[in-house]
Amino acid sequence: MREPEHVDILIIGAGLSGIGAACRLWEDHPDKRIAVLESRGASGGTWDLFRYPGIRSDSDLYTFGYDFRPWLEDRSIAEGPAILDYIRSTAREYGVDRLIRFNQRMVAADWSPRDSSWSVTVERTASPPETGGEPQGTGQYLELTATWLFTATGYYRYDRAHSPEFRDAERFEGRVVHPQFWPRGLEVAGKRIAVIGSGATAVTLVPALVDRGAEVTMVQRTPGYVIPLSGEHPVAQLLNPRLGRLRTSRIMRELNASSQRLLWRASKAAPWLVRAGIAAVNRAELPRDVSVRRHFSPPYDPWDQRLCTAPDGDFFAALSGPRGHIVTGGIERFDRTGLVLNTGEHVPADIIVTATGFDLLLFGGVEFSIDGEPVDLTRKVAYRGAMLSDLPNFIFAIGYTNASWTLKIGLLVGWFSRLLAHTDSVGAASVRPVAPPGLRTRPLLDLDAGYIRRSLDRLPRQGMRRPWLMPMNFFADRRELTRQPVVDEFLRFDDAAAPVLEQLPPLLTGPGEHGEERTVDLGDGRFMCVRIDGSAQAPPVVLITGLAFDLATWPVSFVHALVTHGFRVIRVDNRDEGRSFRSATPTPTTAQLLSDRVPEGVYTVEDMSADVADTMRALGVERADVVGFSLGGMIAQSLAAHHPRLVRRLVSMCSTTGDPQVGTTAVSTAAMLMLPGAPNRAVYIRGRVAIARHLAGPDYPADAAYEAQLAATHWERSLDPHGEAAAMRRQIAAIRASGNRTEVLSRITAATLVIHGDRDKIVRPDGGPATAEAIPDARFVPIAGMGHQIHPLMVARLFELVGEHLGNPVAGVAAEDIRRSR
Repeated sequence: MREPEHVDILIIGAGLSGIGAACRLWEDHPDKRIAVLESRGASGGTWDLFRYPGIRSDSDLYTFGYDFRPWLEDRSIAEGPAILDYIRSTAREYGVDRLIRFNQRMVAADWSPRDSSWSVTVERTASPPETGGEPQGTGQYLELTATWLFTATGYYRYDRAHSPEFRDAERFEGRVVHPQFWPRGLEVAGKRIAVIGSGATAVTLVPALVDRGAEVTMVQRTPGYVIPLSGEHPVAQLLNPRLGRLRTSRIMRELNASSQRLLWRASKAAPWLVRAGIAAVNRAELPRDVSVRRHFSPPYDPWDQRLCTAPDGDFFAALSGPRGHIVTGGIERFDRTGLVLNTGEHVPADIIVTATGFDLLLFGGVEFSIDGEPVDLTRKVAYRGAMLSDLPNFIFAIGYTNASWTLKIGLLVGWFSRLLAHTDSVGAASVRPVAPPGLRTRPLLDLDAGYIRRSLDRLPRQGMRRPWLMPMNFFADRRELTRQPVVDEFLRFDDAAAPVLEQLPPLLTGPGEHGEERTVDLGDGRFMCVRIDGSAQAPPVVLITGLAFDLATWPVSFVHALVTHGFRVIRVDNRDEGRSFRSATPTPTTAQLLSDRVPEGVYTVEDMSADVADTMRALGVERADVVGFSLGGMIAQSLAAHHPRLVRRLVSMCSTTGDPQVGTTAVSTAAMLMLPGAPNRAVYIRGRVAIARHLAGPDYPADAAYEAQLAATHWERSLDPHGEAAAMRRQIAAIRASGNRTEVLSRITAATLVIHGDRDKIVRPDGGPATAEAIPDARFVPIAGMGHQIHPLMVARLFELVGEHLGNPVAGVAAEDIRRSR
């Protein structure tokens, strides 16, 4: 039997949430294998399934649309076909339509702790040819494995609607229809239609059916709140010709999100006032013979249940015409010709539409297990509204109940993308949230809607405090999910398996580190610490890090990628960093460095490259590919120029030539780097995180948790953590003492790749092109939005560039052997 296909991220559902998640994750992680399972034969989810007349969103599309692809149409309250086209065109534009596997439904998923992956059982489905409803299972199954599961199935049950039992329903001689399964080609013109319900579906159906020529009576057992909204927002109409549609859409997203939140807060703080305001608006919209007190005065406060909207007041206009009616009362029974209410009223009907709501079904009804043991979801607690306690590598997407659904999904996917990059960067195989002992919980969803109340006993729980809350607050979530550290004390990262090429004992604590760390004695009091990953027989790659950081700075995912590609990776602690020797040369003062006065006797970049050269020889490395970042790039350049036999290919990243006319650091940034030493570990970590945030580029913002981890590792590995500030000043002095190295760079014969971020604040972006120009035949690649850092999200792009430059390691060694034999 064949091994099951493996994917890195398996997204369940190709609706609004699933397509949005796929687009974002595909952009952020192009190296990941992503698949989207869709049980239907077409994408769009709810917007493909629901076909009842007038189907539309009750949220504006500025907030209901994707944050990465703003809604640019005139209508802010859009109908179903426009929304469906928006979802599908987004999938095409971002190329994720090719990732969708139609007519495949996940029915079970078992987490394997040994393999750190999900084993997924998928059933093939077949769509009903006539009804167009939910597809049926075929009894044919296939198996997949996935590192991550992302469920984007919403929370409605699509194969079954909520249909209360009505007395004598069998006596009705007309047709009974539920909106969720609207028949194709149902003719409504000239028909008498009773719509049972008072929610968003009923409020949508009434004007749509009236427009199609039906006489419609809305039969509501309990009134609901309905407010009119302009289909084309007046502010957008004002801004569009002045600012353009794109900028206007972004402004409207913030404006409408704020308006939604303001109305919700007002409803909770002063419900009587909001109730009175809605009633006043209703009176102005309705004809005099429709009683607001009887038909539009719910027994609950605004936003205890979701408010209904009427675009351009279409619902009120329908009730103002001759074919739109509303009655309020309980349904006593059906009879042959319609409905009999408990008020004694009779509602004649040819068609009865039961807009009575939905049933909830989280995660598509999938059966979850861990190592074969069934998972009881009701005992799980939501973490950040995205994960469940003790469920590894599992993400779920549930949007807001009191605002646009997609506002939450956009934040959630962005947070997951950061978590995924962080997990890869620390070399972990899985991550799971662990709830603290004694955590008090409450129901997962707070909205007092009937479809939620009916299902609460089957849902997971939420806690009473962050991060275990399911907050229905976009602005609080935005602070939490985008500006706070991506990880906290409740997340547990489990180590990846050791690289299969060579099993070596982990000497550096931390997830994912499995290489050999050793100290190389160079004589004269010099010793260098290195870390080696990969087979001893594989061609070597030397990684040299930058100013004031150690070998652990290199993302583990980048190291593992090189090892998997067939290289032996040697990371080096430069002198004055990590576990390498501390120099006894003079330490310049901050004032001396800022005034460009370097004291006599400091060491140089050439001295640092000699350290690396001697280390390579001591390790028996005759020739290697060399990759250097920042100061490490200068060391790598010097190594290639002064020790050409040791360097096969060179990669210089975010570095410069030493020419004072290019690549210079702003005074403010330079001063930030020369702050006094930290008195303790906590202060050191805070300072390094602050520097990381300052240096990060706009497309790769600093992840505080990741940077804090790097800083903590650096502090713990350092032979002299309290002397880090002095060591940094000595390294800066080395750069200054080496001066302009442009002429030296012209001697480099190794094939060279120069990479530079266009938003670098330490080595100004013009340092990259100057370096490439100085080195014969060097290739220059700028990276848009990159600052002065190797961000976890950059690893895929970085490995693509470096891997292409270094080429096939086996072929490279063979070619080198042939050249030498000649």
